[in-house]
Amino acid sequence: MIIHIFENIPHHYHNFINFFVNYCGLEFKHKIYIQSCGISDQDAINKLKIEQLNCTTVVYVNHRQLIKLMKQESNSSKFIFHSLLNRRMWLKLLLSDFPKRSSWISWGADIYQYQSNNKNIKQAIAKMIHSITSKRMQYVKSLNPGDGELIRQLFGCNQIETLPYPLVGVEKPDSFTSTKHKKLTFLLGNSAAESNNHFELFDTIKHLTSEDILLLMPLNYAGKEGYIDTVIERGKDLFGDKFQPILEMLSKESYDKLLANVDITVFAHDRQQGLYVAYYMMLHGKKLFLKSTTTTYENFKNYNFIVDSLETLSQKPYHQLKQNDSSVQLTNQRILMENFTESALAIKWHEFFKNLSN
Repeated sequence: MIIHIFENIPHHYHNFINFFVNYCGLEFKHKIYIQSCGISDQDAINKLKIEQLNCTTVVYVNHRQLIKLMKQESNSSKFIFHSLLNRRMWLKLLLSDFPKRSSWISWGADIYQYQSNNKNIKQAIAKMIHSITSKRMQYVKSLNPGDGELIRQLFGCNQIETLPYPLVGVEKPDSFTSTKHKKLTFLLGNSAAESNNHFELFDTIKHLTSEDILLLMPLNYAGKEGYIDTVIERGKDLFGDKFQPILEMLSKESYDKLLANVDITVFAHDRQQGLYVAYYMMLHGKKLFLKSTTTTYENFKNYNFIVDSLETLSQKPYHQLKQNDSSVQLTNQRILMENFTESALAIKWHEFFKNLSN
């Protein structure tokens, strides 16, 4: 039995579980642990949706309950942690024999939390626990080679493999959207988390305030209310009605429709984040700006994607941003389809599950 453990991220795990079950081999038995969102009715809906894929699903509240549930599983079961942010959980794992039959797939935030140079004693101890425990795990995987290198540097793990998640449930478009006769639409960031560097995003495009643009900014999760209010106030002050914050959680269908109308996505993250959006942009022939210092930018360049660095955006005039090069669009789409679709990555995930099952 392969047991997948997810934190409270339903908009991710629903799609990935469907991928595991329907694309990565019918011979595997999957069981799913999902963290409670704190609303019992919503937990029941999330659980039912997964069980429709013939996966036994368990909702856990916290790390203590999770450990108790894991102890009830057979000794032959293998655990996969899809991201593992909780430092208390890392300590619980250290004091158990679970690591030897567990795998950790880092999503980025679970390693970037240790990058601060101003560590106190608690943070230093937490990093040491993380390091010891991760080195005892059966597999440690990252979403791109750059994050894998960070894991080596931070925790001393040497056997790191790259295993991306695919762009799930998105079809290749019949044609690329023209920007010639429409308002140029930007997506700024991917959440309300401060790691999006929202004010830096505003600075990179403030030279476009007088142009025919629409600015969409997702502020619907992962942020603090006071911070969100400040971001909205700044956006309205700079861009007026051209700035439209997204404050309600969207279904995948609604989110994909929104992305289909976006012409340019701008990320100011200092880390790997928002891969779903980045992949969507490449498949649909849309422009993407990323910081050149991020592992995402480095990885995209290594795959020969044609992406722009955030550092150049403030120098690009409106008429240039409106133009699209069909050869660039086709190149990015081809590379995406060859490497990051469900069919492209199913083989790698099947191999991973097979190794665990053996």
